[in-house]
Amino acid sequence: MSVEAKVLSASTRANVEALKHHMKKLGFKYYEEMNGWVTFGTHIMMNGEGVAPYDYISISVRFMDIDVDLLGFDLINKLPEAEQAILDFYEAEGIKE
Repeated sequence: MSVEAKVLSASTRANVEALKHHMKKLGFKYYEEMNGWVTFGTHIMMNGEGVAPYDYISISVRFMDIDVDLLGFDLINKLPEAEQAILDFYEAEGIKE
């Protein structure tokens, strides 16, 4: 568990868990939390810095900011549903553009 996980409020933690569950249904089975960001990936790979998610969507839990790196067309087709799940998370958190 990262240090960041300890500072999230109970309501934010619950909202992240709901989002995590939804993203897992879409095929993003790997999860990482660090420095106010949560990342959902389809698989992990080794890079120069260690293990990192691949084919991923990262979102900030503090403000509306999203980073997406998807290579598979099947994943790209799932973007509308992933986008709605992320927007639902931000709405539950009271975060607006």
